[in-house]
Amino acid sequence: MSEVQLDEFRRVVNWNLACGSIADLDLPVTGDDGGYPVVVALDSEPLHVLLGRLRAAGGFANLFVWSEKHVHLVSVIDNRCAIPEADDDLSSPPERPGANATVGMFLDYLAQCPRGVVLSLVSGDAARPAVARDARTVDFAIATPA
Repeated sequence: MSEVQLDEFRRVVNWNLACGSIADLDLPVTGDDGGYPVVVALDSEPLHVLLGRLRAAGGFANLFVWSEKHVHLVSVIDNRCAIPEADDDLSSPPERPGANATVGMFLDYLAQCPRGVVLSLVSGDAARPAVARDARTVDFAIATPA
């Protein structure tokens, strides 16, 4: 992972949200303060780094992930808002991702769980676990980082 690539992708996301091709997109995740928290990641990053970034953002966010072919938007929401219940929970030991798991591997797994995946450790509150769900691709007006 390159910090330069991540910073460039963050700029691309911000530009597209402000005046680009997704400026009119209603972001699916709203924070408790009424804002729209956004977290960005590269598909090659270690999953544990992304989970830490989500935790730092309060546990719930609109997650944009850059891969070589697509930009993905994933909703990371409060489990109490998730209808129906999630397909899987990555917090239990047999389901917990390995140390070498990447964000791209997680997206591949999420694609097989249409009702989402619980990420208990992200929200910091066991009573309010986060659920990653509704992954989809989005089109950007300008090129993504090289």
